Amino acid sequence: MRGSFSFNIDISDKEFNTGHIVTKKTARITFVDNHENIQQITEYGVVDKQLVYNSIKQGLEINLDKCYVNNFSLCEYRQMNNIQDVDRVELLNFSADYAFFEADDTIDFSLSTFVGEKASFNHTCFGNGNVSFLKSKFIDIKKINFSSSFFGKGHSNFQYSNFGNGDITFENATNIGDLSFVNANFSEGNVNFKNVSFGDGLIEFHFSKFSDGHVSFYKSFFEGKKVDFRRIEFGNGKLDFRRVHFGNAEVLFDECESGIGKASFKKASFGNGNLSFNLCVFKSPITFERAEFGGGNLSFFKANLNEISFKSCHLNNYLDLRIDKCNVVDLSDTVVRDIIDFNKGFSKVEIKILNIKGLRNLGKIILDWRNNGVEKLIESQNATVFEKAEQYRILKENFRASGQYEDEDEAYVKFKRNELRYLHSERLKEGGLTIIWAYPAKWGEQLLFDKMGKYATKPFRVLVSMFVIYVLFSLLYLLMIHTGHGDLKPGFDPPEQMTELSLSFYHSAITFLTIGYGDYSPWGVIRIISSIEGFVGLFMMSYFTVAFVRKILR
Repeated sequence: MRGSFSFNIDISDKEFNTGHIVTKKTARITFVDNHENIQQITEYGVVDKQLVYNSIKQGLEINLDKCYVNNFSLCEYRQMNNIQDVDRVELLNFSADYAFFEADDTIDFSLSTFVGEKASFNHTCFGNGNVSFLKSKFIDIKKINFSSSFFGKGHSNFQYSNFGNGDITFENATNIGDLSFVNANFSEGNVNFKNVSFGDGLIEFHFSKFSDGHVSFYKSFFEGKKVDFRRIEFGNGKLDFRRVHFGNAEVLFDECESGIGKASFKKASFGNGNLSFNLCVFKSPITFERAEFGGGNLSFFKANLNEISFKSCHLNNYLDLRIDKCNVVDLSDTVVRDIIDFNKGFSKVEIKILNIKGLRNLGKIILDWRNNGVEKLIESQNATVFEKAEQYRILKENFRASGQYEDEDEAYVKFKRNELRYLHSERLKEGGLTIIWAYPAKWGEQLLFDKMGKYATKPFRVLVSMFVIYVLFSLLYLLMIHTGHGDLKPGFDPPEQMTELSLSFYHSAITFLTIGYGDYSPWGVIRIISSIEGFVGLFMMSYFTVAFVRKILR
C-alpha cells in the first residue's frame, strides 16, 4: 500500500485461518484514498493482545502473520507483569508479516530485544497511533525485515535502536508522519531504504551510526520540509542516494563522516530547499553527476573531501565550495547560472585538481589566481593540452567578467601557450613537409608573442624587448662597418663628425622608429639589415600600442 490513505475496520465473528492459527474473529479493513476511492480490501485474523502477552511471558515464538492487533504495548505488558520500566522484554522469532497494528496512543515495542532467527514486519501496516521501537535491540538476526511496511500519520520512533550485525531492509516502505532514527546503530549489516516513500513528515537520522555495510536510499522519495542526516558516521560501506527525490526539503549532512565507501547522488533531485554538507568528512569520492538542483543553496563550507563531482549538472544556485581540503573538484560539463565560491578566508580551500572542462559559465566563479593556485589546479590534471587550453579560456572569460584583469591576463597567457602546444602537435601529426616548418613556427611564435610581451599582457616587457632589439641591431651595424661589409654614408657635406659607435646607434634608432631623416644612407649589407630593422621596429611599436591600450582601457 503506497501513498496516503485512510481505512475503515469491520470486525465480525467469522473464523479466520492465518496459516498458523485460527482466530474466532475476522477484521475486514477497507483502504480508501484521499478521494474516498476504495484501493484495497484485506481480511485479518483478530488476535487479542493478551494472548500475545502470554506468549511473550512464556518465552514462546510469536507469529502474528496476517493478524490484526489493537493497542499492543510493551509498556502495558511491563505494568501487568510488575516489570521495571527500564527492563527489556525479549521477543523470540517475532514475525508479523502482512499484519495490521493500531492503537489509541502508541504501538509500543520500546526496549524490546528481538532474538532468534527472524524479526519480520514484511508488508505490515501500522495504522492509527504512534509507533515506538525506542531502544530496541536485534540480537544475531541475519535479516530484519520491514520491507513494504506502512507507517501512518503518527510519529514513528526508532531512536537509539540497535540493529545488531544483520541486514535491515525497509525497501518499498511508506511513511506518512514523522520518522526518527536519531542515535540508531545499524552496526555491520547492509541497510536498505530503497524506494521508500518518506511522506511529508520530519525525517531524522542525525547521530545514527553505520559500519561496513552498504547504505542505500535508491529512488526514495521525500516530501517533507526537512531531512536531517547531520553528524552521522556512515562507516566504510557504499552510500547510494541515486535518483532520490528530496522535494523541497532542507537536506542536512553537516559534520557527517564517511569511510572508504563511495557516495553517489547521481540523478538525485533537489528542490528549493538548501543542501548542506558543512564540516563533513568524506574519505571516498562523492558524486552528484547529472543531479537536478532547484533554487536552494548548496554548501560544503569547511568540508574535508577526497573527491567531489558535479559532472553534467545544471547549477542554478549558489554553490559554496570553500572547503578545507579536497583532492579533486570536478565541474566538467556543468552549466553554472549562479555563483560558485572558492574564496579563501574562513576556510583553507586546499584543492589539488580543479576540472572545469566543458563548463558553461552563465554566472560567476569566485576564484583567485594566486590565492587558489589556479595554475597548479589545472596543470595537475591528467588532461590533454587542448582540454587545459579550453579550461584556461573559461577562466579568462570569468576573470574578465569579474573585473579581475590581472588574473585574466594570467589565464589568457596559459590559454595561448597550451593552444600553441596543441597546434604544434597537430602539425606534427600531418607529417610530410609540414614537420619541416612546424618547429620554426612554434619557436617564432613563442619568441615574438610570448617571450617579448606575454601575448600583449605586459607593456613594460614589450618596451624592454624593443630596447634589446634596438641594441642588437646597433651592434650589428657597428660590426658590419668595422669589418668592411657595409657602411653608413652621410647625405650632406660636410658630414658631422661621429664615431662608428655613435653612428651605429643613431642610424639604428631612426630606422627602428621609422623616422628616416635621410642624413645617413646604408650601403652594402647594411641596407638589407636596415630594411629588416625597419619592419621589426614597426611591428614592435604596434605590439606595444596594443599592449598599452589594452591596459589603459581596463
